[in-house]
Amino acid sequence: MEFEKVDFHQLPFSELFRDYINGKEDTQPFFTYRHVYQDLKKAVSSYRYTGDRKRIAAIAEAFNRDFPLEETAEENLRALEDDNTVTITTGQQVSVYGGPLYTVFKTITVILLAKRLSHDTGKRVVPVFWLADEDHDYEEISTIALPVNQEMVHVALPCDSCARHAAGSIPVEENGFTDFRDEVFEQLTSTDFHQDLRKLMDECYVPGRTLRRSFGVLLTRLFSRYGLILSGSNFPEAKEVTRDTIKTAITRADDIESVLNQQSNTISAKYHQQAHISDSLLFWHDDRHGRVRLVHQNGTWSREPNVQLTSDELLRELDDHPERFSPNVFLRPLLQDKLLPNAAYVGGPAEIAYYGQMKPLYDLFNLDMPFIAGRFSGTLVEPSVMRLLKDLPYSFSDFSQRYEDLEQNFLRKQSNPNLDADFDRWKKQIEELTDKMTAEIGIEDPGLKKHSHSITREHIKAIDKLRKKVVNSIRQKEEIQINRLKKVKFALFPNDRLQEREISFLYYMNKFGLDIWDRMLESLEDEEDVLYSRHYYISL
Repeated sequence: MEFEKVDFHQLPFSELFRDYINGKEDTQPFFTYRHVYQDLKKAVSSYRYTGDRKRIAAIAEAFNRDFPLEETAEENLRALEDDNTVTITTGQQVSVYGGPLYTVFKTITVILLAKRLSHDTGKRVVPVFWLADEDHDYEEISTIALPVNQEMVHVALPCDSCARHAAGSIPVEENGFTDFRDEVFEQLTSTDFHQDLRKLMDECYVPGRTLRRSFGVLLTRLFSRYGLILSGSNFPEAKEVTRDTIKTAITRADDIESVLNQQSNTISAKYHQQAHISDSLLFWHDDRHGRVRLVHQNGTWSREPNVQLTSDELLRELDDHPERFSPNVFLRPLLQDKLLPNAAYVGGPAEIAYYGQMKPLYDLFNLDMPFIAGRFSGTLVEPSVMRLLKDLPYSFSDFSQRYEDLEQNFLRKQSNPNLDADFDRWKKQIEELTDKMTAEIGIEDPGLKKHSHSITREHIKAIDKLRKKVVNSIRQKEEIQINRLKKVKFALFPNDRLQEREISFLYYMNKFGLDIWDRMLESLEDEEDVLYSRHYYISL
């Protein structure tokens, strides 16, 4: 694999993300550390876990029993008891068949950073993937996107009742899942790796398993050999440890809403606000309603119109049924930092923005905010696409434009680069000539003046039509190059989105081998830019 790098400012990333990754001072009020490796080393070296090490190590060990860990990962689990061990964590919603490319990019980042930090700090740094299995965006996690004939094909796993329940607890059903699996592999090209990939997925997504376990088995099959372990809060023992954090979310709901709104307003003064601030950080689960938001207003909590509770009553519910409470996007990181000796978190642009909004919560919950690291960001370029890219008069970042703009710009370059300017000059000269001749002839009657200008407008319309015909003529002559342009655009930015957010990572495993991520890890291991401060485009 060969890498080239592009500045994030040349690509469609948020301004907050770009400024933070590049260490700009404007972002410092929103984070504890600057996004530089020296600060990351400091965060790891100075980290002290104040909880019960033996207890959280036992919880982690119990949580990982469902997953086929390699010995390196087993050693990391045991090491959580040691005061010299810290974790660096990433995570996301559990997804059917693993999700898009950024799932792998997040995992690769924590693995490589953990290895580098262990070497540079003398501490044992354990890479962790957090299974966010209490989320309920079923539509998002149940769809896989694959490029087929320059179109994105979306294959979804249907389930009428799943949208109301925590995604991780949903079982893999044999009937519907078989049709889903068959359609996915029908859309994937038949290659030398096709059957091996199908076998792997059949061994991970087994009827009767939950989506959480299936997703976790897939991650451990791919990355456990690098020491990766899994964690999550939707686990009985974990619910006990995080009970006090949930209590704080209940008893200090007004303070939480106030500081979140204040921080969000501060961010909004310069940057886009990532997440809407609600009146509660909590959700409630039950068999009848599934997952519903706990609404807090004027000291009263409600989980449906007819059920209202005081804070004391809700606290008693928490004592009796901690498993029925789950976090929203702002509370989840705090639970994570209670359950793990977590010195750093690896996230994408949206997650980094969430952390910026929630910084004041760490003081309210008596926790230290970890170092927030940007994940590796990359675009995979297939050999056939790379050949075309080299022959076209554009750089990689140029393809982030809308296709229509890209095509028009290309056609102008292929003919007269001043085509638009020349046509505009022609129209301007006609307008100027009309004004001149109207004056010289002595036309003063308003109606006649209006008529002369209407004639000019007809000329201008005719010139615009001629320009379109000229462009179409060039397009016909350059049809082969136009098709190449379209192919490259789709391959690099499908649906005008970053490839890493759109395409399933299974597509690349099917085409380039099940060991593609091992090869990427090996290629990136000695990368000098440890925090990946630019976007990579990778020649496969």
